[in-house]
Amino acid sequence: MKFFGKKSIEKGFEKILFRNYMYLIITAALLISIFSAVIDAANTLANEKQNMYESLKQAQININNHTQMIEDYLTLTHANSELQNKIKDLNEHPSASLLTKINETLFSVDLFKKNLDSVQIFVYEPDKFLPTFSGASQYSNALFSAESASSSEWFQNTLKAKGHTYWFVDMDTFKKPTLCAARIFYDVNNVSRQLGVIKANVTIEKLIRHLGSISFGDKGYALIDADGLLLHPYAEIPEFLSDSLPDKKDRLSMTHLLVEFPIITDGWEVIGVTSFWELYRNTLQNLLLIGLVFSFTLILAAFLSRKSSRKISQPVHRLCLYMQKMEPADSRNMHNCIEVNQLYDTYNGMLEKNEELIKSREETLLKFKQAEMAALQSQMNPHFIYNTLESISALIATDDNCHAAMMVTGLGKFLRSSLNNGNNYITLEKEIEQVSSYVEIQKLRYANRIRLHLDLPSPLPDYRIIKLILQPLVENSIVHGFKDMEEIGEVTITVKETDSCLYLSVSDNGWGSDIEMLNYLVRQRTLYKEDNVNFYCIQNVYQRLANCYGDHAGLSYEENDDGGVTANIRIDKEVL
Repeated sequence: MKFFGKKSIEKGFEKILFRNYMYLIITAALLISIFSAVIDAANTLANEKQNMYESLKQAQININNHTQMIEDYLTLTHANSELQNKIKDLNEHPSASLLTKINETLFSVDLFKKNLDSVQIFVYEPDKFLPTFSGASQYSNALFSAESASSSEWFQNTLKAKGHTYWFVDMDTFKKPTLCAARIFYDVNNVSRQLGVIKANVTIEKLIRHLGSISFGDKGYALIDADGLLLHPYAEIPEFLSDSLPDKKDRLSMTHLLVEFPIITDGWEVIGVTSFWELYRNTLQNLLLIGLVFSFTLILAAFLSRKSSRKISQPVHRLCLYMQKMEPADSRNMHNCIEVNQLYDTYNGMLEKNEELIKSREETLLKFKQAEMAALQSQMNPHFIYNTLESISALIATDDNCHAAMMVTGLGKFLRSSLNNGNNYITLEKEIEQVSSYVEIQKLRYANRIRLHLDLPSPLPDYRIIKLILQPLVENSIVHGFKDMEEIGEVTITVKETDSCLYLSVSDNGWGSDIEMLNYLVRQRTLYKEDNVNFYCIQNVYQRLANCYGDHAGLSYEENDDGGVTANIRIDKEVL
């Protein structure tokens, strides 16, 4: 009878897992066959797509090389000073012989002979000597009057391009669809003067030759512009796609593979298209087998998983709910598995221990932050006292006892203010007074070559902030910003507030600095030195702001328009 006791009912969790592992293994064996077939189909798609990609990539390179040669011809022509001088002479002294020389200069370039069908230059002229451009002149290589084409849409768009090449396809003027490139023809000696417009023409048919060696099978290609319009009426694509390709690419992408590459100018593309049916036609039998095996596996896995998962999922799911809420779990009558019940008990014990650890960690972290804040705070006074005592020593050495006494008095006043009865927080008013005391000391040290300006609201906001966050920034401006400067150094402290933030800034008219470097250094936890320059002050201020306010405060630097730098401190009001 012991066999049928409570312990026998509590089946081992290991047996339950073993049985489910067997189900998974059987399912995995079936899925392997599916995976093999899918890999075969995926490889077919990848190979076809790669072939299509490489073919169109080469076509893109060829087309862009061709159009780049057209750009080079326009640039070469524009930079031809001899040609420009002759055109300007033609405006002043029109003659047929001069026009002939211009044509010889313009149309003898090898780039023109190899890559273009025709070129026209439309020149602004006062005497109306040049002929008028018309449809009959489209294949002429000559100079024409700019007034005869100035009302054309392409001419206006070329002027709007302001020296950049304007590309367009002319479907009407020429007998065949023609790609045209137009650019303003500036005077190289006076770039504000426009001599006219130069336009180069090449038939789309020549560009299509770059795609002639591409074989897609039951596929095709097309060139479209930024508006999605076909650039040529005889695109090498199936008829059922030719009308819908430009404006229905999204719908086609569900049934066809589309490969697109940019060409010539912004928005223009060469597109290759092929149906997924053709891609998978050779693997159709494998795909059918995949479907049958997958359906059978899905049914079998659903049946077995449903039967077994209930025995495992319910107690584990409930335990997860307890864990999400971080609540103690009730393990009474939860499951007939010893290990699951032990898991509940272990979780409850861990939860109690975790609460103790969290509480202990919070206390430790608070003490650590307090200690770190105290350490950072204590490091500021010795840093300042050292510099001040050095100045007092220099005054005594020069028998300037009066100023030395005044500096000692100012130092005592500053130190009493900085002690603040042991508190780390100080009112904004006291912080401003402390900075003023510091500046008075520095005036004695630098022979009144320092001025302090205060841009404060009235009344001054009654906020309590961590002490000694402005003085180090002012010290940094005086020591580094005004070093070896002959002019009077001016420091401005500004206090502003918004609905959500308090802003403090320290601005100087010093030599300035590398702003990007300063903004990088303030966030470094280790002391940084460069060329014997110590950046300790600003790093100390940033660390104390971070320790006290976290992400609710920040320190950053910016460059002033009239010289010097500004240190900006932001503190969210919610933490004040």
